[in-house]
Amino acid sequence: MKEKVLNFIHSKNFIIVLIILLLLLVVVTATYAWFTWSSTENTSVTMSIGKASDVVFKTGNDISTNNLSPVFNYTDGEKTSFSIINREVISLEFTINLNITSISDELKSDKLMAILLIDNRPVSVGDFSTVTNNSTIVMLRGFLPIGTTNFTFYLFIDGNKENDLNMMNKSIVGNITVSAEEIAVPLARHITKLYTSAEKTTVTNNSITYNTAPSVGLMNDRLGSSSTDIDGGNIRYYGASPNNYIYFNCSDYSNQSSSTCETWRIIGVFDGKVKIMRNSIIESYAWDNKDTTTGAENDYGKNDWTDARLMKLLNPGYESETTGGSLYYNSGSGSCYKGQNNATTTCDFTSTGIKNDTTRNLISDTLYYLGGWDAPQIYSDQIYGYERGTTVYSGRLTTWTGKIALPYPSDYGYAADLGSCTVQLGSYSNSACTSANWMKPILGTSSWGWLLTPDSAYSDYAWCVISSGNVGYSDNTFNAYGVAPVLYLDSEQEIESGTGTNSDPYRLSVMQVIGDRGEV
Repeated sequence: MKEKVLNFIHSKNFIIVLIILLLLLVVVTATYAWFTWSSTENTSVTMSIGKASDVVFKTGNDISTNNLSPVFNYTDGEKTSFSIINREVISLEFTINLNITSISDELKSDKLMAILLIDNRPVSVGDFSTVTNNSTIVMLRGFLPIGTTNFTFYLFIDGNKENDLNMMNKSIVGNITVSAEEIAVPLARHITKLYTSAEKTTVTNNSITYNTAPSVGLMNDRLGSSSTDIDGGNIRYYGASPNNYIYFNCSDYSNQSSSTCETWRIIGVFDGKVKIMRNSIIESYAWDNKDTTTGAENDYGKNDWTDARLMKLLNPGYESETTGGSLYYNSGSGSCYKGQNNATTTCDFTSTGIKNDTTRNLISDTLYYLGGWDAPQIYSDQIYGYERGTTVYSGRLTTWTGKIALPYPSDYGYAADLGSCTVQLGSYSNSACTSANWMKPILGTSSWGWLLTPDSAYSDYAWCVISSGNVGYSDNTFNAYGVAPVLYLDSEQEIESGTGTNSDPYRLSVMQVIGDRGEV
């Protein structure tokens, strides 16, 4: 019997008939010789379902056999194989139904059975003892990963049970349908699933054993402590070029592309939130360049992020500041702080700042840790603990709640492949570290790159990444170093497509705020 395809509409829903089953059981000479249909169509058939997916019949669109008899193993029964190829949808929810148009009473038996497999693994099995005419059996419902998922369907008479001769010369008519719907999925959940589902390899750094998932470029930091379960910490992207690209700060979220969005990088999942960083610096500015006339302990700046001039440049609420206040956050232009003793320079964020209210609404208010340390010869796990500690210069606060900040030293440290980069942060100029750290081209440039953590021994030092790749080379906060903004997305922020590669970044599922582009 040849394939019958029903009409379908593709937007977010589609349905397609995979195969028509027509089983005619007839008796011949042998007691158990039950003949069925014969197919003349054995070519592979591919059906494109819009942009999202294909359904491929691997051995033709009909079951090809001329003998259905009791079998001891289901693999000897009638078989059809097909695949669903999810090309780009992050979460494609599918349902496979077995629809019975008519069935003879004699075939309503626990001896007539059907089984469905994914990649040779049984996932659904049932019999026809309670099936009626015009009924639907949901054989399987779930989510398809990006890529190809292989299915095999078997229809068979169970020879392990007593045979019923009344089943001969009876018929069943039905079909299998597959329906699917594109479902947006929280990005944090998607990244977590990528990690948990991937094969793990352990690496040891500073006597701590970490779980890494090399195939997806993810690792678990164990919260910087061997006392934390090996999968109980933050999930981070690491290595030279992991697939952690995401479109953000878009002028048009309904058409996300390199021409409408900036490309950012995903640092990882922290407390259920996704932490991202701009893939390039916005320019070079002072971390803070106050002097004794404007509130610093000396003329070299002040390492208090809660009052830092760079913090006020990046975050809302400082519009009254005549220099730098909230200019990046509001895509403004004017003067920014750069150089010693309150020095300024012209700055323009009309093209590089936060573009619209849609983007601003995506940024989560988050607790940032301001614990410090004063020695660069330290491992990632150690500085992670100090960042969340209370070792600070006298009078400095240890936490700050806000929207936009800078990466931690531990973010840079854990971005390296700890399997090859085994040295302390102050020695990250080692080629094994610089070649296997995706943050190095962003922060370790000729302009150096600022980090969030202050030096605990001095009032005017903060951590940074120098051009060689070393971390923790604390320097006066008045210096103009590269600024790569860091922020968190809400834990329920969804993505609708993309694979995270440089050529196909993740795309956020976002409702455009009215007025951002003069239209809904």
